[in-house]
Amino acid sequence: MAKLSRKQAKEIIETYLAQHPNATSSEIGKALRVSKQRAHQLLKLVKGADTPLTDRELVILRYVAMGNANKEIGKTLNLDEQTIKNEVTVILAKLSANNRAHAVALAVQQGLISLDDVKPA
Repeated sequence: MAKLSRKQAKEIIETYLAQHPNATSSEIGKALRVSKQRAHQLLKLVKGADTPLTDRELVILRYVAMGNANKEIGKTLNLDEQTIKNEVTVILAKLSANNRAHAVALAVQQGLISLDDVKPA
């Protein structure tokens, strides 16, 4: 399957979910011919703001707010840099943010994180 834009993937998954509302990540992955993990990521992107940030996403967002790069966050949390990139992408989608700074600003406005918790890197 050719690489899809986020918008294309969202449209495909929304169409699939309209036909199969209780589909699992595995079923979506098989239908789209992607891994279960990729299907899960796409599903999270589609659900976006309907889904609250997880504890891990909030921790990562705090590190982002401190000015840390993905590589630094990964080292600190003992996670792969690509995992952090994926998590940041999900955070941006859930908050409907345009970039990392926008995500931090929205999170502060929504009371998800406090600037008191944030110390510069």
